[in-house]
Amino acid sequence: MNRFHTQSRDDTVVPSEYDWTNQTHVPGAVTPVKDQRHCGSCYAFGVVGALEKTYAEIYKESGPLSPQELIDCSGQGGCDGGDFVPSFHYIKKNHYRLNLEKDYPSTPDATQQKCQKRDGVRLSSNSSRTLKYEQIPDGDEEYMKKIVYERGPVYISFNCGERKGNDTILREVSNKFDHYASGIFDVPGCPAYRNLNHAPVVVGYGTENGIDYWKVKNSWGADWGDHGYLKVKRNENMCEIATSTYSAGLS
Repeated sequence: MNRFHTQSRDDTVVPSEYDWTNQTHVPGAVTPVKDQRHCGSCYAFGVVGALEKTYAEIYKESGPLSPQELIDCSGQGGCDGGDFVPSFHYIKKNHYRLNLEKDYPSTPDATQQKCQKRDGVRLSSNSSRTLKYEQIPDGDEEYMKKIVYERGPVYISFNCGERKGNDTILREVSNKFDHYASGIFDVPGCPAYRNLNHAPVVVGYGTENGIDYWKVKNSWGADWGDHGYLKVKRNENMCEIATSTYSAGLS
């Protein structure tokens, strides 16, 4: 399965705030915000967002990875959805390689196409340090905080509501998510275990006006939200943000 053999270090002192978008010890750990457009491929953007820190760690440079390769080649639903684990297994089967975005760019209309190539850059540095993943325990936001600090951005599944339907809370969630611009996203009663329908990336955490939050990188372009990002209330598993979460890195 290539999961991490060891858990988070027990002696880690975790800072109260951390943001991978402005760290200098691993430049390029977070690349510019991408846009999935009308393709239901958030999973592919979430996976590459969780792996780009590994690329930056190995190659000492920023390297936007290709979500289009995962859309086209990983054998999932293409523009109709996918998930982290099948994407990871595709990369593993491909000898831990994935193309850079510049070498396997998105299609002009962001749709699925025939798989173009499967080579790409290697995401394992050597035989002793290979790419592995870990599923973070359901709802454990304190552990998730440690993992974000220790390993880097993590893939999350999120309930961003429903634009139609009879559930007023889900419609409220959708409206607030669609029109988010600033502040901390918080919808009391956001349903749990109902509708994990989006897969962005947590890139940091902090506290604003006494409220703990996660910093989330979305895949709806830099014109959405706060330059492509949003802050989601932390420690309440808001909209299932800590329900199906994965970390990947060298071990």
